[in-house]
Amino acid sequence: MRLKDDQKIDLLFASTLTLVNQVGLVGLTMPLIAKRAGVATGTLYIYFKNKEDLILTLYKEIKKRFGSTVFIGYSPDLPVEEGFRVVWENSLRYSVSHYPEQVFLQQFHNSPYSTKDEARAFAAPVMAPLAQLLQRGQQQGLLKPDKDLLIPKLLISFIQQIAAGLHRSRPGLPGSL
Repeated sequence: MRLKDDQKIDLLFASTLTLVNQVGLVGLTMPLIAKRAGVATGTLYIYFKNKEDLILTLYKEIKKRFGSTVFIGYSPDLPVEEGFRVVWENSLRYSVSHYPEQVFLQQFHNSPYSTKDEARAFAAPVMAPLAQLLQRGQQQGLLKPDKDLLIPKLLISFIQQIAAGLHRSRPGLPGSL
């Protein structure tokens, strides 16, 4: 049995992100990823059972990175408005400086993959501080009740649109805000 190489996994993830930006999740195939990465298609199957496994694994990795970045400087003790500002700025900074990942997340969230129990179970604890912040805002009467989670969807959409606009207007970004 061959050992899995972390550098090869990083290469496969980078190739997948590049291709998602070019052909979308729907157009993504294992042979296309292998070709982009310069490896045999069979090599992909050493690391991932199938395309779904690759996409869910990549999602978890990106979500973990996003979650660890978006809450830098955030504390549940911050006033709600300040907490939202910290999360907003960190989210926007991450989305601009990691634009291919942002595009992947956008496509992931608009795909059937996002409804998988595995994806939901992983995302819930990563994004728990935001859920708690929204709940505090509602308890303090600063936000209306939002059982459909429209507020986070709107925030994410705003950030995605701003990141896309900045990316188009300043090719070669990333960079810090």
